[in-house]
Amino acid sequence: MKIGEARAVAARWVADHQVPGFAGAYISGSVAWQPVEAELPVTSDVDLMIMVRGEVPPKLGKFRHEGLLLEVSYGALQPAEQVLASPALAPGLSRGVVVADPDGSLTALQTAVAREFARPYWVRARCAALEDRIEGLTRFDTSLPLAERVLSWAFPASLPTLVVLTAAGVNPTVRRRYVAAREVLTEYGEAGFHEELLDWLGCARLSRSRAGVHLERLTDVYDRVPYDLARPYGSDLTPEARQISIDGTRELIEQGLHREAIWWIVVTFARCLTFAPYGTAALQELLDELGVGTPAAMRQRAGAVVDGLPRLRQVRQALMDRHGTGQVS
Repeated sequence: MKIGEARAVAARWVADHQVPGFAGAYISGSVAWQPVEAELPVTSDVDLMIMVRGEVPPKLGKFRHEGLLLEVSYGALQPAEQVLASPALAPGLSRGVVVADPDGSLTALQTAVAREFARPYWVRARCAALEDRIEGLTRFDTSLPLAERVLSWAFPASLPTLVVLTAAGVNPTVRRRYVAAREVLTEYGEAGFHEELLDWLGCARLSRSRAGVHLERLTDVYDRVPYDLARPYGSDLTPEARQISIDGTRELIEQGLHREAIWWIVVTFARCLTFAPYGTAALQELLDELGVGTPAAMRQRAGAVVDGLPRLRQVRQALMDRHGTGQVS
């Protein structure tokens, strides 16, 4: 399916599923950043953001419509300044793929965001928002159950990749964040920093064969999880989402990007464990291999990421300077 066709499918779904307070909808994520004639990868979904006035409904998550895997989220319609400061909202809205706009307010917001998106002030604001979340690792709670502890470490520990992408004006992708950061850092002459990012995660020296072993163990767990769409992560663990979580990860390993695939393996393992205890020993072995197998070791690794913030900010500024957004504005 072409990107343009995928966008049209998303627009048709929106037309038939409008909620109270509906203010418009737009496509975010990688599909918003690709040309309409490009092929949609089979390991990708389409991120659809529904903006509302008033109460925000719960996230719908992933499901199929006309053969396309959609991921639908809801958000409150906000002023341009709040969107521009958000590393989650600004990139998608800046691309201008609005698929529904009943009164023109979303298009006006998109125009304002696109105009200011690359301004250094807002780039720094989005990077600072991510860096604040990284600093939150100083309050890492070692008393959490295993799955929750892993998720509360893994997501903020991976945010340096999004700082890199944000500083370079690149789509801050989710599953492929380490791959995208690698590409940016290599292009900008900072390949050595990518090794530091992998080292903070603990996978810098992990072999391709070991990554494959961990994925196969995850696959066995994933296929046995009694997922529940009403619970957190439910739509991320369905058979429909398998093409992303499992097949997409296998694709990375086959491409020699096994170290960059490990973060998503860890995250998906932990999400599975929030539903059922299958694979606890397999996840524990992976954590041991990454050097974060005990609460104390995980807290120490979390502290290493926080200690790396000065180095991250140095690289961030270098990327902004190279990208042309480093000047004060």
